[in-house]
Amino acid sequence: MGERGNSWQRQLDYWAGIPLACVSAALRRRSVTVPEVKRLGFLCLGAIGDVLLLSSLVTALRQRLPYAHLAILTSRANAAAAQLVPGIDNNATFGVREIPSMISWLRSQQFDVLVDSTQWARLGAILSNLSGAKVTVGFATPGQHRSLGYTYRVVHRNDRHEVENFLALGRVLFSDLTGLPRLALPDSPLPDVPADLRADLCAEEQRRVYLHMWPAGVHAELKEWPEACWANLATELSHRGCTVYLTGGPSDEQRNAAFLRAFPHCRARSLAGRISLRCMGALFAKAAGVVSVNTGTMHLAALAGAPTVGLHGPTNPLRWGPVGPRVRALLPRKGTCAYLNLGFEYHKPYTRCLETLPVVDVLNALHDLRVV
Repeated sequence: MGERGNSWQRQLDYWAGIPLACVSAALRRRSVTVPEVKRLGFLCLGAIGDVLLLSSLVTALRQRLPYAHLAILTSRANAAAAQLVPGIDNNATFGVREIPSMISWLRSQQFDVLVDSTQWARLGAILSNLSGAKVTVGFATPGQHRSLGYTYRVVHRNDRHEVENFLALGRVLFSDLTGLPRLALPDSPLPDVPADLRADLCAEEQRRVYLHMWPAGVHAELKEWPEACWANLATELSHRGCTVYLTGGPSDEQRNAAFLRAFPHCRARSLAGRISLRCMGALFAKAAGVVSVNTGTMHLAALAGAPTVGLHGPTNPLRWGPVGPRVRALLPRKGTCAYLNLGFEYHKPYTRCLETLPVVDVLNALHDLRVV
């Protein structure tokens, strides 16, 4: 669902969402055939990374349906990412509790086809069932009890990257559909960079490396790399002539500040809460390199074309690894890792594993990508 890491909302989605998905499915009128697609909608209530990877499907369908009207409904948690997806004519954003407003907007759009990219949350299925769309397409995800109402159900598979799962939704319309994620980024970040940062961030001669330390979602702490490792990496990058910046959203501002106080020898500057997602994508497009835990920032960097090293602990890189021209996905040397499929299947007792990923492995990956 939209507000990530909220266990109460996840429980509500399960206990109330399953019966509501079944009831709303019974109320839905089903079309037998796919109509001429003049109005196509996308429903994406996941995280920033979900929207960025969904761009593969959006742009592929835009190419096949050049004159159709394409619209997307997102949650507040990922709305900024929707602005980076090319080919969208209209987008609307709601909080995940604003269900009547979402249903009203969906019905007002009179979609010929609505594609629900939600992988497990029953809310996406309920909205699709009540959308008034002539045809709906969504995931039949094993164990999630959400797919009864879709006109066309696509099996959500755990043995392929999520880009391929998203493209499979579009193959209901075009069986040979292929594509890769694409972003619409500004040519220059300059207009969006705060005045006090412009001299540093826009100087051509600097070799900038961006570090993103903080994952999101349920049990995010299990996806973290030790802070001492980040400090050692930043110090080594500085010694090799790189200028190091710490990225993050507004909620990461205090954590970055605490990190820099704890490691005063670390020569890095925090950008948390000061740079928009759009601006960050433009900065990544000109970056010497990016190192990030598995989160939306990692996907943004990879799709922007930055040499990107993704640090994967419990998250499976086969399912959620970075997609781009110059990427590396790293796993710990030992421990239980790479088992997350939908994002919440943590093994108990909860244990961290990224402690066994040494700094030298990250430096070697950056060397392979010709960053250092």
